[in-house]
Amino acid sequence: MKIFQKGFNYSQDGPGNRLVIHLQGCNMRCPWCANPEGLTAGGILMTDPEWLVPALCPHGAVQESGQTDRNGKSVCELDRKQCAGCTDLACIREGRSRGLKWSCEEMSADGIVQEAVGSSMLFYGGGGVTFTGGECTMQFDELKEVLMRLQEAGINTAIESNAAHPRLEELFPYVDELILDCKHTDDRRHKAVIGAGCGQTLANIRKAAAVHPYVHVRVPLIGGFNDDAESIRGFLTFFEEIGGDNVSFEVLRYHEYGRKKWAECGLTYTMTAAAKVTPEEVGRFADMIRARGLIYRKT
Repeated sequence: MKIFQKGFNYSQDGPGNRLVIHLQGCNMRCPWCANPEGLTAGGILMTDPEWLVPALCPHGAVQESGQTDRNGKSVCELDRKQCAGCTDLACIREGRSRGLKWSCEEMSADGIVQEAVGSSMLFYGGGGVTFTGGECTMQFDELKEVLMRLQEAGINTAIESNAAHPRLEELFPYVDELILDCKHTDDRRHKAVIGAGCGQTLANIRKAAAVHPYVHVRVPLIGGFNDDAESIRGFLTFFEEIGGDNVSFEVLRYHEYGRKKWAECGLTYTMTAAAKVTPEEVGRFADMIRARGLIYRKT
């Protein structure tokens, strides 16, 4: 399995202390993504400007820009057009450097299960393993196998997903907690901004709410995309449809934590200040959810 990040976190990615595994690849292109290095299925070359020097690339793709940083050090740039035609990736194979690195590494299903079992003493507070991304279901068959094996080992499992995979329901028996993103209920607007419709996502969330014992639905609130009155009404109508004792909801405030990583991936971060929402806006939306007798849970 291709993994771009792995580590422990408490409660935000499921109950208790969690081993959180970020799987490479995503079928959506949210311009606010906090993990842009996880978007492409095969991974992407990342740079750290402070450690970027010409010697890292034997083909000359790293050159001095003629500028200096605030400390007077020469600033180097990576010619990604030249990298696009590179087949040997000598910069990665022949040295380990913070200046240039590939976003992901391969890890076998056996390795993931063994690490989880070996870490089980750290799963306090009802913790376990959470798979996220990117979009974890992009590596569907491998994910399903690992979830089954973790369940057999008695380890609590969770996934964070955009709920767009047509086979998502197959994972329900092997996941203790489903954490599902709901970015919009209008298919046209969803596709215009993210590059994919939301029909399959809404259908899968409905299925999960009908049969799964623990579903947590999250809305990333983005100014100019889904924070207007019409969008909020759409969310509330949908939430009332699926609400029950097994379903909780949460509104997440837009942040720019991923902006630096977009630059490190050679990508353009297009979000502007207009996307920011206030804590008060988030609070009002949360109150609307509670006012309808629905469960609101902040993680």
